Amino acid sequence: MLLIMAIVLLIPTFFLWAGAPFFIIGGLVENLISSQVLVFISISLSGGFLFSLYFLPFLYKIAKQLANITQIGVGNFLLRIHTTFIFICSVVYGITIYVIFQY
Repeated sequence: MLLIMAIVLLIPTFFLWAGAPFFIIGGLVENLISSQVLVFISISLSGGFLFSLYFLPFLYKIAKQLANITQIGVGNFLLRIHTTFIFICSVVYGITIYVIFQY
């Protein structure tokens, strides 16, 4: 149920997780740094971070279950899972931006 709620919330908040990293954060970083590679990386990481926030309750549920199985803290698992999810989302976001602006 948490996953369905997160997917439904992604549609009305499209500008927050898709537009803000590209227009707002990309513009700010571009004013500070002249390297286009670093601008692209910052846009991808911020897009992945904002996209992953919607799935935080779902990731918390998974971390809680893993913590019960292995007897390690929930925060430790949540940090690991969320960081991995951020990097995966960043790669997907970066590939999507690259493909869209290639054509």
